[in-house]
Amino acid sequence: MADGHIVKVRGLPWSCTQEEVLEFFSDCSVIDGINGINFTMSKEGRPTGEAFVELESAEDMKKALAKDRKYMGNRYVEVFKSNKTEMDWLLKQHQGSNDVDTSGDGVVRLRGLPFGCSKEEIVQFFSGLRIVPNGITLTMDYQGRST
Repeated sequence: MADGHIVKVRGLPWSCTQEEVLEFFSDCSVIDGINGINFTMSKEGRPTGEAFVELESAEDMKKALAKDRKYMGNRYVEVFKSNKTEMDWLLKQHQGSNDVDTSGDGVVRLRGLPFGCSKEEIVQFFSGLRIVPNGITLTMDYQGRST
């Protein structure tokens, strides 16, 4: 099968490890052991509770799908049939902040600014750095208040 034997797992405890997922699927042959288990991460780099598991055969996939709604600890886990295309796309989308491409355009997003913060205060904070003309955007809600 060109697209592989892959299942998507949802509802995992956020603190679970690749070893624990491997133990959950102990009756299945996972390609390359723990390296065949790929967690998705949020943009902040935190676990989303989802993972993709790459399996050896169609028989292993059948066994893995039978684990749908079984419990891992006190959480039930959902198991879905997936494919390499979906896995690669979602893993790329959920790389986490540690994998951000820094060769881009030099944009910095600031969070937690005081509501009354002005562009001048931001320029002062970044004194010594060159900010392009009109290079600061303060977001506003529909009523014109800082967000």
